[in-house]
Amino acid sequence: MQDTRLWKVGDINPVSVLGVDGYPYGFNLTTEAGQPLLSFAYVTRAKAEEAAAHIRSAIEDADS
Repeated sequence: MQDTRLWKVGDINPVSVLGVDGYPYGFNLTTEAGQPLLSFAYVTRAKAEEAAAHIRSAIEDADS
């Protein structure tokens, strides 16, 4: 089955947020072409993974 979703949730990675301390993990929401739409940052990898799972679920629900 071909992935036809227009938005994709990127991988969780260590991030640096300009002017903000304490947000070491994040991910991007991207277009189908891989261009970033939004960036998210969280204080722990677990919180970033939980948020990414929620966003993936919302995209899948909207796409069905």
